[in-house]
Amino acid sequence: MSTPRDRETHEERLNGAVEICRALLDASDAQRWEVFAKTSLTRQTDFVDGRLRRTASIEENGVGVRFWDGCRAGFAAASGLEPSTVRTAVDAARLGAAPSSDPMPPHRLLGTTAIEPGSQMPAQGWAQHITSELEIALATMSDGGLRLGRAIVQEGSYRWCLTTAEDWAADFDRMVASIMVEVLVDERPGTWREWIHIPDPQTFDAASLAARIGNRALLTRHNVATDQGLHDLILHPEVSAQLMAGISPLFLATAEDTDPLPGLLDSNGLLSAYALTVVDDRSDPTAPIVSPCDGEGLPARRTLLLDEGAPRHRVASFSDARRFDEVPRGGAVRFSYRDRPATGVANLKVLTDDGMPAGKLLGASTRALYLLRPLAPVICDLERDTYRLIASGVWLDRQRVRGWHPVVELSGSLGTLLRRIDAVGTDLSWFQTARGFVGAPSLLIRRQPVVG
Repeated sequence: MSTPRDRETHEERLNGAVEICRALLDASDAQRWEVFAKTSLTRQTDFVDGRLRRTASIEENGVGVRFWDGCRAGFAAASGLEPSTVRTAVDAARLGAAPSSDPMPPHRLLGTTAIEPGSQMPAQGWAQHITSELEIALATMSDGGLRLGRAIVQEGSYRWCLTTAEDWAADFDRMVASIMVEVLVDERPGTWREWIHIPDPQTFDAASLAARIGNRALLTRHNVATDQGLHDLILHPEVSAQLMAGISPLFLATAEDTDPLPGLLDSNGLLSAYALTVVDDRSDPTAPIVSPCDGEGLPARRTLLLDEGAPRHRVASFSDARRFDEVPRGGAVRFSYRDRPATGVANLKVLTDDGMPAGKLLGASTRALYLLRPLAPVICDLERDTYRLIASGVWLDRQRVRGWHPVVELSGSLGTLLRRIDAVGTDLSWFQTARGFVGAPSLLIRRQPVVG
């Protein structure tokens, strides 16, 4: 468990590393510099059939240095916070410098946003407790039809500080938690897997999580059925998240001559239907990645990317914003001290303010294919305006399940798919994708071709 003394020690080590960097860089030919120091502890607990299999703890710390001497820029990182490690990072950043303009944001743009304080690492035994509760809740809600086969609980705490030559500084500490479960479904081969982000371990509710998992997993017990033709689609939030991940490159600043976005817009300048509004939200306390500033010190904010189907803004690091003539909005990500800041979305999120309750959305079509889970990432060819989606799901007549469709592959025009989004749900959940974290609700999409 993280104690006040542990946090004090981490803060002292981080500050000590930064002060050594400051002394070395101030004595060098650096005109501008930036130091990012981070320490983290991850605890992973693995349970199989309700029994503790293993527990592992990983502590990682290090420092990253960016350097500019007026004509050359360099970056280097080193593992550890000891004086020798810090010297290694500073020396490597200087020796590896190459001709460049200043890659760092001007001091006037730097700042922080107030972020709600987060929870601390749970006590030892918390992982065992929630796994036992979840095992009982799954069996109870399914009358024994579901059994928890495996659970991997990850708990992590981290602290970092970012400091510049102009005496600007930001620091932050947070904890993150998640659980990956494998559920065995009676009468079905294989396992049902889910990854769940836990915003606050203190309010974890095993019964609610069991219902969230079980309501989907139990649908696989229906008889197999197939169909084809034009049908309405209902995407579960996990499938919606993969679709949003597939189009996420459209929200990054890029060169005008290679930008695929204009070719995807309709005659009204819309990428999607009015129902879809998308943001990059870096200050949402329930999101997986929370920070008072972006990866290079611009204040954390919510950036409107898609406004009722119409593209609005794009995210970019400071250097990319300058290169592609974008306004700097705090679009840099930095997941580790080993990484220099790079353009990227942190928490891609579909807004649900005008969403429809999930039960009403499921009954909004007389006949629909309800895609429950993706079987692969959704592939979007943005240049050719195509998509490919492989998932499993069930056929619905209103809200009645007609049959289970174990593998369905959908493809066609990406623009047409997005512009046929008729409604979004209110059941937003966070998912980890190959392109980062995405918060998405259910989506209702009208009249899409389905091959049985």
